[in-house]
Amino acid sequence: MFALAVDESRCNRCRRCEVACQLRAERGAGGVPRIRVEEDGWPIIRICRQCEGAPCAEACVSGAIRSDPGRGTVQLDPSLCVGCWACVMECPFAAAFMTLLPDGRWQAVKCDGCSDFPVPLCARFCPTGALRWSGRAEGVAAGVRRRRAARLGRGVLR
Repeated sequence: MFALAVDESRCNRCRRCEVACQLRAERGAGGVPRIRVEEDGWPIIRICRQCEGAPCAEACVSGAIRSDPGRGTVQLDPSLCVGCWACVMECPFAAAFMTLLPDGRWQAVKCDGCSDFPVPLCARFCPTGALRWSGRAEGVAAGVRRRRAARLGRGVLR
């Protein structure tokens, strides 16, 4: 089962995740990286969390976004995308976004968990553990929840 944990408090803004994703994108994943690190006083990592019951998939009017229960990821078939922006509006993590194609049409873009690699490249090259991958969804997510609870218990908001 696919599990990617995002702990923005560990991000040092090195952007290695973006570079790894960009290199994969240039290698044949449509040319558009699927992760973005933005800043609003602290880093905000925009990457698909591969939600169970994904709001983007539920909102997709063309069926281009579907869950892959075998791997535990939410996949996008660009050939089915009609460019309606529904997935972008519904994603709670602002991880789905649109790109303008050379023919003037809009197309959705989102992380596929590096489906052609055994481990997502963003997590593989993250030096701080802000992005971590595990084959067990509950293990990696529980660790992030415990650290957040500990920070909140000490009165630290981030």
